Amino acid sequence: MPKIKNVCVFCGSNHGFDPAFLDQTNALGQYLASHDHPVVYGGGKEGLMGAIAKSTMDAGGEVIGIIPTFLSEMGLAETHITTLLETATMDERKDEMLRQSDAFIVLPGGFGTFEEFTTMLSWSQINVHQKPIALFNINHYYDELVAMMVKCCDAGFAPKENLDLFINASSIDGIFDGFANFHHQLPYKYTN
Repeated sequence: MPKIKNVCVFCGSNHGFDPAFLDQTNALGQYLASHDHPVVYGGGKEGLMGAIAKSTMDAGGEVIGIIPTFLSEMGLAETHITTLLETATMDERKDEMLRQSDAFIVLPGGFGTFEEFTTMLSWSQINVHQKPIALFNINHYYDELVAMMVKCCDAGFAPKENLDLFINASSIDGIFDGFANFHHQLPYKYTN
Protein backbone atom coordinates (compact mmCIF):
# COMPACT_ATOMS: atom_id res chain seq x y z
CA MET A 1 0.00 0.00 0.00
CA PRO A 2 1.59 3.31 -1.07
CA LYS A 3 1.81 6.06 1.53
CA ILE A 4 -1.32 8.15 1.84
CA LYS A 5 -0.81 11.91 1.82
CA ASN A 6 -3.69 13.76 0.15
CA VAL A 7 -7.15 12.54 1.13
CA CYS A 8 -10.15 13.34 -1.05
CA VAL A 9 -13.40 13.88 0.84
CA PHE A 10 -16.70 13.52 -1.00
CA CYS A 11 -19.69 14.94 0.88
CA GLY A 12 -22.98 16.77 0.62
CA SER A 13 -23.58 20.43 -0.10
CA ASN A 14 -26.20 20.29 2.68
CA HIS A 15 -25.70 19.48 6.37
CA GLY A 16 -28.37 16.79 6.60
CA PHE A 17 -30.77 16.52 9.54
CA ASP A 18 -28.65 14.36 11.86
CA PRO A 19 -26.28 16.58 13.93
CA ALA A 20 -23.77 13.71 13.92
CA PHE A 21 -23.09 14.34 10.23
CA LEU A 22 -21.70 17.81 10.92
CA ASP A 23 -20.00 16.79 14.17
CA GLN A 24 -18.14 13.93 12.51
CA THR A 25 -17.27 16.05 9.47
CA ASN A 26 -15.65 18.61 11.77
CA ALA A 27 -13.84 15.85 13.66
CA LEU A 28 -12.55 14.43 10.38
CA GLY A 29 -11.24 17.82 9.27
CA GLN A 30 -9.39 18.23 12.57
CA TYR A 31 -8.00 14.70 12.30
CA LEU A 32 -6.76 15.18 8.74
CA ALA A 33 -5.11 18.49 9.63
CA SER A 34 -3.43 17.08 12.73
CA HIS A 35 -2.11 14.06 10.81
CA ASP A 36 -0.76 16.18 7.93
CA HIS A 37 -3.23 14.94 5.31
CA PRO A 38 -4.13 17.73 2.90
CA VAL A 39 -7.82 17.58 1.99
CA VAL A 40 -8.96 17.47 -1.62
CA TYR A 41 -12.66 18.21 -2.00
CA GLY A 42 -15.25 19.68 -4.34
CA GLY A 43 -14.49 23.33 -3.59
CA GLY A 44 -17.92 24.30 -2.26
CA LYS A 45 -18.72 26.52 0.71
CA GLU A 46 -22.11 25.08 1.68
CA GLY A 47 -23.13 22.11 3.82
CA LEU A 48 -20.68 19.39 4.78
CA MET A 49 -18.41 20.55 1.94
CA GLY A 50 -17.95 23.91 3.60
CA ALA A 51 -17.58 22.25 6.99
CA ILE A 52 -14.76 19.92 5.94
CA ALA A 53 -12.89 22.87 4.42
CA LYS A 54 -13.39 25.14 7.43
CA SER A 55 -12.60 22.54 10.08
CA THR A 56 -9.42 21.51 8.26
CA MET A 57 -8.25 25.08 7.73
CA ASP A 58 -9.13 26.09 11.32
CA ALA A 59 -6.97 23.22 12.57
CA GLY A 60 -4.00 24.40 10.51
CA GLY A 61 -4.41 21.97 7.63
CA GLU A 62 -4.22 22.36 3.87
CA VAL A 63 -7.29 22.27 1.62
CA ILE A 64 -7.38 21.91 -2.16
CA GLY A 65 -10.78 22.70 -3.64
CA ILE A 66 -11.67 21.59 -7.16
CA ILE A 67 -14.81 23.10 -8.66
CA PRO A 68 -16.24 23.52 -12.16
CA THR A 69 -16.18 27.11 -13.38
CA PHE A 70 -19.97 27.28 -13.75
CA LEU A 71 -20.45 26.48 -10.04
CA SER A 72 -17.79 29.00 -9.08
CA GLU A 73 -19.54 31.64 -11.18
CA MET A 74 -22.74 30.93 -9.20
CA GLY A 75 -20.88 32.01 -6.05
CA LEU A 76 -20.66 28.50 -4.58
CA ALA A 77 -16.87 28.27 -4.27
CA GLU A 78 -15.07 28.47 -0.92
CA THR A 79 -12.26 30.98 -1.32
CA HIS A 80 -10.79 30.77 2.20
CA ILE A 81 -8.76 27.63 1.45
CA THR A 82 -5.18 26.90 0.46
CA THR A 83 -5.80 26.30 -3.24
CA LEU A 84 -8.88 26.56 -5.46
CA LEU A 85 -8.71 24.94 -8.89
CA GLU A 86 -11.38 25.36 -11.54
CA THR A 87 -12.29 22.82 -14.21
CA ALA A 88 -14.40 23.13 -17.32
CA THR A 89 -16.75 20.25 -16.49
CA MET A 90 -17.93 17.98 -13.68
CA ASP A 91 -16.11 15.05 -15.30
CA GLU A 92 -12.85 17.00 -15.39
CA ARG A 93 -13.39 17.80 -11.72
CA LYS A 94 -13.51 14.06 -10.88
CA ASP A 95 -10.44 13.40 -13.02
CA GLU A 96 -8.52 16.11 -11.16
CA MET A 97 -9.72 14.85 -7.77
CA LEU A 98 -8.44 11.39 -8.66
CA ARG A 99 -5.12 12.82 -9.82
CA GLN A 100 -4.64 14.93 -6.68
CA SER A 101 -5.61 12.23 -4.15
CA ASP A 102 -4.11 9.11 -2.57
CA ALA A 103 -7.31 7.90 -0.87
CA PHE A 104 -11.02 8.74 -0.70
CA ILE A 105 -13.44 9.22 2.20
CA VAL A 106 -17.15 9.41 1.41
CA LEU A 107 -19.16 11.31 4.00
CA PRO A 108 -22.97 11.39 3.96
CA GLY A 109 -24.34 13.25 0.99
CA GLY A 110 -26.88 13.21 -1.80
CA PHE A 111 -27.03 12.04 -5.38
CA GLY A 112 -23.77 13.78 -6.36
CA THR A 113 -21.91 12.13 -3.49
CA PHE A 114 -23.31 8.73 -4.46
CA GLU A 115 -22.16 9.34 -8.03
CA GLU A 116 -18.64 10.30 -6.92
CA PHE A 117 -18.39 7.17 -4.78
CA THR A 118 -19.65 4.83 -7.48
CA THR A 119 -17.40 6.46 -10.08
CA MET A 120 -14.28 5.93 -7.99
CA LEU A 121 -15.41 2.39 -7.10
CA SER A 122 -16.14 1.45 -10.71
CA TRP A 123 -12.80 2.93 -11.80
CA SER A 124 -11.11 0.85 -9.10
CA GLN A 125 -12.76 -2.36 -10.32
CA ILE A 126 -11.46 -1.80 -13.86
CA ASN A 127 -8.00 -0.89 -12.51
CA VAL A 128 -8.02 2.77 -13.51
CA HIS A 129 -6.67 3.36 -9.99
CA GLN A 130 -5.68 1.25 -6.99
CA LYS A 131 -6.45 3.78 -4.23
CA PRO A 132 -8.47 2.96 -1.10
CA ILE A 133 -12.04 4.23 -0.77
CA ALA A 134 -13.88 4.44 2.55
CA LEU A 135 -17.55 5.03 3.24
CA PHE A 136 -17.79 7.01 6.48
CA ASN A 137 -20.99 5.27 7.53
CA ILE A 138 -22.10 7.72 10.23
CA ASN A 139 -25.14 6.44 12.14
CA HIS A 140 -25.69 3.70 9.51
CA TYR A 141 -26.28 6.24 6.73
CA TYR A 142 -24.81 3.94 4.07
CA ASP A 143 -26.23 0.60 5.27
CA GLU A 144 -28.78 0.36 2.45
CA LEU A 145 -26.21 1.34 -0.19
CA VAL A 146 -23.86 -1.38 1.05
CA ALA A 147 -26.74 -3.86 1.06
CA MET A 148 -27.53 -2.92 -2.55
CA MET A 149 -23.92 -3.57 -3.56
CA VAL A 150 -24.02 -6.97 -1.84
CA LYS A 151 -27.27 -7.69 -3.73
CA CYS A 152 -25.54 -6.69 -6.97
CA CYS A 153 -22.84 -9.29 -6.30
CA ASP A 154 -25.38 -11.92 -5.22
CA ALA A 155 -27.26 -11.35 -8.47
CA GLY A 156 -24.12 -11.94 -10.53
CA PHE A 157 -23.41 -8.40 -11.71
CA ALA A 158 -20.05 -8.06 -9.93
CA PRO A 159 -17.62 -10.48 -8.30
CA LYS A 160 -18.01 -10.68 -4.50
CA GLU A 161 -14.29 -9.94 -4.20
CA ASN A 162 -14.96 -6.42 -5.48
CA LEU A 163 -16.72 -5.63 -2.21
CA ASP A 164 -13.19 -5.49 -0.77
CA LEU A 165 -12.40 -2.49 -2.96
CA PHE A 166 -14.02 -0.19 -0.41
CA ILE A 167 -14.01 0.11 3.38
CA ASN A 168 -17.26 0.44 5.31
CA ALA A 169 -16.37 2.24 8.55
CA SER A 170 -18.38 3.96 11.26
CA SER A 171 -15.45 5.85 12.83
CA ILE A 172 -12.40 7.83 11.78
CA ASP A 173 -10.11 5.25 13.38
CA GLY A 174 -11.94 2.54 11.44
CA ILE A 175 -11.32 4.39 8.20
CA PHE A 176 -7.59 4.73 8.77
CA ASP A 177 -7.24 1.17 10.05
CA GLY A 178 -8.90 0.13 6.82
CA PHE A 179 -6.53 2.28 4.79
CA ALA A 180 -3.54 0.77 6.58
CA ASN A 181 -4.67 -2.75 5.72
CA PHE A 182 -6.01 -2.06 2.22
CA HIS A 183 -4.71 -4.15 -0.65
CA HIS A 184 -6.11 -3.54 -4.12
CA GLN A 185 -6.79 -6.93 -5.61
CA LEU A 186 -9.05 -7.87 -8.48
CA PRO A 187 -10.42 -11.35 -9.19
CA TYR A 188 -9.27 -11.04 -12.81
CA LYS A 189 -6.69 -8.92 -14.57
CA TYR A 190 -7.47 -5.71 -16.41
CA THR A 191 -4.99 -3.82 -18.52
CA ASN A 192 -5.51 -0.18 -19.29
